[in-house]
Amino acid sequence: MDAAAGPLVLARHELARGRPDRALAALNNVTGSEIECEEFWTLRASALYDLGHAKEAVEAAQKGLERDPGNFELLDMLAVARLASGRKKEARKTVDSALLLYPDSAVLHAHRALILAASAQRTFRVTSYKKARRAAEEALRLDPKCEAARRAQAQIAALAGDRNADTYAAELLASDPENEYAHVISGTARANRGDVGPALDHFLEAARLDPSDPHLAWLGRRSRVLQSKFAAPLLFMERVTRGHVRLGWIGVIVVARLAHQTVLSTAAFIFWAYMWAAHIYIERRTGKAPK
Repeated sequence: MDAAAGPLVLARHELARGRPDRALAALNNVTGSEIECEEFWTLRASALYDLGHAKEAVEAAQKGLERDPGNFELLDMLAVARLASGRKKEARKTVDSALLLYPDSAVLHAHRALILAASAQRTFRVTSYKKARRAAEEALRLDPKCEAARRAQAQIAALAGDRNADTYAAELLASDPENEYAHVISGTARANRGDVGPALDHFLEAARLDPSDPHLAWLGRRSRVLQSKFAAPLLFMERVTRGHVRLGWIGVIVVARLAHQTVLSTAAFIFWAYMWAAHIYIERRTGKAPK
């Protein structure tokens, strides 16, 4: 890269090589009329999104669209950033509006599939991924080689527990073994199938491939903790009892004491204390309670 290149050129280069932090630093040096161009806001939104700052990415995309309302990249980024920030309804409205302008875009249909998949996950309702699958199929029909479409197909299959999820994930990894998101999808598919060990290995590899991604970094930390022998008994009991083992174990302690089984009562209490210690350990190390 030419040292005399302008900040926009440097930002594009850093984004292409997976360094959104450096891209953002380069964009901080942009001055004058370049700040008013849509490319500046497209690059800024992409860098912020890649760094995990979804809300700021939404703001950057919106500012870019004020200058160029029909910009494809900005509309697409606004949709996925709104999804990442938890604004599913707004994300769907955005991608549907974009598809009115670009109805033959496989990328937009793929991202619409992911938005529909996220919207399908509702509490106290049966989850159906039919609409998401149809959107992914449409994306693949438009462009069978579209990476975003193939990734959406694999991700939805993994979420739905589809028996083809492993195949889709394997195809992604075969085409790009260094793709961190392919490892995440493959790990999800393995986890849903009950292959926890290989799933954690894929999550760790994803975190290794892109240590700058905060979500992948958290996934890597959590995977390392869950692979420890200290956490294994608790995780097994949590899965069997659907998260109620620590409370339910109190009943075991009470029954043992009422039966005057001193040794059993003591052992049950020690195991209960261990479960709480492991629970707190995992939550502090990963920022989330074990499941």
